[in-house]
Amino acid sequence: MNANGPMISLKPASKGPIQGILIVPLLAKPAPPLELVSRADKACGGAVARLLDVKATREEVGALTHTVAERSKLRVVVVSLGDGAKSKGADVRAAGAATVRWLVAERAATATVWADGLMASGIDGAVSEFILGVQLGAFRFGAYRKPDDKLPERIDLVVRGSDAGMISREAPALREVERLAQAVNYTRRLAHEPPNVLTPRGLADEARGLARECGLKFTLLGVPELRKLKMGGLLAVGGGALHPPCLVQLEYSGAPRARRRTVLVGKGITFDTGGYSIKPADGMDAMKMDMTGAATVLGVLRAAATLELNCNVTGVLAVAENAVSERAYRPGDILHMASGKTVEVTNTDAEGRLVLADALWYAQRKLAPTELIDLATLTGGVRVALGTAAAGLMSNNDELAGALGEAGRKVHERLWRLPLWDDYRELIKSTEADIKNSAGKRDAHAIVGGMFLREFVEPKTPWAHIDIAAVISADANGGVTGKGATGFGVRLLVEYLRARGG
Repeated sequence: MNANGPMISLKPASKGPIQGILIVPLLAKPAPPLELVSRADKACGGAVARLLDVKATREEVGALTHTVAERSKLRVVVVSLGDGAKSKGADVRAAGAATVRWLVAERAATATVWADGLMASGIDGAVSEFILGVQLGAFRFGAYRKPDDKLPERIDLVVRGSDAGMISREAPALREVERLAQAVNYTRRLAHEPPNVLTPRGLADEARGLARECGLKFTLLGVPELRKLKMGGLLAVGGGALHPPCLVQLEYSGAPRARRRTVLVGKGITFDTGGYSIKPADGMDAMKMDMTGAATVLGVLRAAATLELNCNVTGVLAVAENAVSERAYRPGDILHMASGKTVEVTNTDAEGRLVLADALWYAQRKLAPTELIDLATLTGGVRVALGTAAAGLMSNNDELAGALGEAGRKVHERLWRLPLWDDYRELIKSTEADIKNSAGKRDAHAIVGGMFLREFVEPKTPWAHIDIAAVISADANGGVTGKGATGFGVRLLVEYLRARGG
């Protein structure tokens, strides 16, 4: 069994026999046209019309009904795409994910997706969305579990339809979907890696390997370089751990003649105890995912390179482990940041903003970004404010915020903008330093994190902060990704970069 779920081998085919199990995705409402059902029945030797009579199990998105065609003896599965008046791309993805989970449970090695119902659904890009759901739904982190030899290591998935020309035209889009899904699943895999494996050095090594694989320019700044740059935030947060902090830079230049360069900054706390402001034991194991901002940046760079996007992107990862030791920083410490500002530490569990502050300064001084976007699992407060339906967005630039919001709507990775009014600056005022790193109370908790970061961004630099703390992991099975890491943000930023271009 593949450690991260079965490999999906995608094969668009305009003709030839049906291979393996036949998958027929159809809208439950309105009832599929008789001609559409007839074409599907002709392909499989009968069974689709009979399955459509089992209405009670077909209403819900992703509901599957199956039987064996009498004439051909093919196994045929009808997958519900839900109500055509309501269903969108996200529903089609969920149907694809439900399909692949069923195929894995059935130990299927080969299946054919009959795409006519997807094409007739009226949902934009339905074929690609379904296959994206299959690719994302197949992910299963199992690198440290005993392999299950009964489950398939690979599923060959053939995409067919009665319109051979349409299938041929879909082939390039399906190849792109495959590469995009690989980037998302790469981010998900990193988020699940245990902190004794994905140490700060381990995360830097992952970035180095990605650079080698994708032809990216790689730069690593260790403790000596961080000291020269006077990165007091990153050095303080990582100073208590056995594994020293570092700053990682990866560069993709897909539009070398263009001046535009997007810089993505990712929080890479490989494990967060909270430091001396220690977290409760319950749920602390999930703090291995506190590096998901950095993992998302790596996923975007992987996608940009493999999709050959027409843009220039640099990723900056602020990498550290927030540990408790005799060398760890303390509440009451005053830190000298790379920007020259001083910060009073009132909470060592507000560490992400400290490492990001130095990374944001570095990005502006060394990389001359056209725009600056940071991603971080920054606050629990963003979940209180928005739940898990959206990530929090804060920005000093309306155009940038609007473009990110539109990209999020398009791929159903939604953002909700929170204000950065000057009124909130009162919450980070300090009597002993320029600012403090925590308000000491829950008022405007997510916004306080954004306000702190704003202190380290030049007003002329278009900047956005995306707090992904509430959306990086799903608590329940089902949906597109199932339980565990979601890879939120990779598709959003790829869509954004596509739209903005070089």
